[in-house]
Amino acid sequence: FSTTQVAAAMDYSQDFEGVHGWSLSNGTAANQWNVGTAIANGGTQSLYVSNDNGATTNYTNNSTSVVHAYRDIQMPAVVDQATLSFDYNIDGENCCDYVRVWVVPASFTPTAGTQINAGAAGAGAFQVGGNFNDSSGWETELNVLDLSAYSGEVMRLIFEWRNDGSIGTAPAAIDNVSLSLITCPQPIDLVINDVEQTTAEFGWANQGTATEWEI
Repeated sequence: FSTTQVAAAMDYSQDFEGVHGWSLSNGTAANQWNVGTAIANGGTQSLYVSNDNGATTNYTNNSTSVVHAYRDIQMPAVVDQATLSFDYNIDGENCCDYVRVWVVPASFTPTAGTQINAGAAGAGAFQVGGNFNDSSGWETELNVLDLSAYSGEVMRLIFEWRNDGSIGTAPAAIDNVSLSLITCPQPIDLVINDVEQTTAEFGWANQGTATEWEI
């Protein structure tokens, strides 16, 4: 059995060099998430898929796997936007072996062997970016997320590895995860109308709870 995680506080960062608090849902898959020293982007450790308990980043490409690594994070009472960044080094078969990143309610627990579906994961669940693979060494991903649905709640950040039963090469590794609140959310849909010699009319769509603006 497993106990519920103690949710991490915002702002959150993890380089996997010490106690990390992530849950690894691997089931009996041949390829499983591990935290170890086989690969890293700075420091000596990272989160990666391995078929030998973390000794290497090798994975068995003729055995299908769907496994999950996740961390619960407590949101403050009011949340607008946040930045999520992480480093990844994923060289799976570009059609069929990849990592997906999910934000879901803490009430949803992923099941090893089953890929996540946003509709089944609950209100507020969404995928971050696309399928991460075919990288050329370490790359950094940066996203701006709307987390307003999680104000005052615990959200769960999930990295999901999936591989089919055909070709593919290692590694599949994640490092330096960071989730930070944006205290002044950027507006969108900026428009400028009625431009005259000394005046102009500005318009935008507010992304948060801002009541003051600097132009």
